Amino acid sequence: MRLVVFDFCETLVNFQSADRFVDYIIEKENYRKYRWLFQLNRILTRLRVMAVLSKIWPELNPSKRLKLLQIKGVSEEKIEKYAREFYDEKVMPNLIKPLYQLMQNHVSSGDHVLVISGGYAPYIKVFSEKHQIKAYFATEMAFAAGKLTGKFAGKDCLYGQKTVLLEEYLKHNTINFTRKIAYSDSSSDLPLLQWADEAFVISRGQSQPWAKTYGFKEIIHE
Repeated sequence: MRLVVFDFCETLVNFQSADRFVDYIIEKENYRKYRWLFQLNRILTRLRVMAVLSKIWPELNPSKRLKLLQIKGVSEEKIEKYAREFYDEKVMPNLIKPLYQLMQNHVSSGDHVLVISGGYAPYIKVFSEKHQIKAYFATEMAFAAGKLTGKFAGKDCLYGQKTVLLEEYLKHNTINFTRKIAYSDSSSDLPLLQWADEAFVISRGQSQPWAKTYGFKEIIHE
């Protein structure tokens, strides 16, 4: 049995899901209470403040944090409801078919398949439960008194945090696997890919130079 780890955004689905989920909720709820945060984010992006912050503190992800704050106050019940709808309306129609099939093949072969993502936990949970994924790791949303605080619960599930969570999982679960395999599209997942015994970079349309630099295998899809 192999331990197989799939990134989610632009590895299994063809878009970045975190901000898209927030926008989905704003649209469904017509939620304009924190519209000024959208304007602030746009101004800071235009002035390249976000780019500078991201370069200095890549794990801070300020734009993503400001985006999540825009749905502060939405109930946990509604977040879960919209997660199910987001899965049906946005995730399933936008799967990267060869990678989705590859994931299903790993599951049907009896491999221990995990999904790990900087996307938000509510819809990653739905996806994982519907596809017999053994466990999922994602950026958790914080709630207080049943309402979204607009903040992360814990750290953003990106960069080295992914391997931290995986090591914790393996520490607390006895899994007899022969090798670790990881799939991801992004160089931000370099810690994850280097952690694996066998790493695959997922590229759209053309090869990514950094994949060859690190000696990773590559899957190129349309």
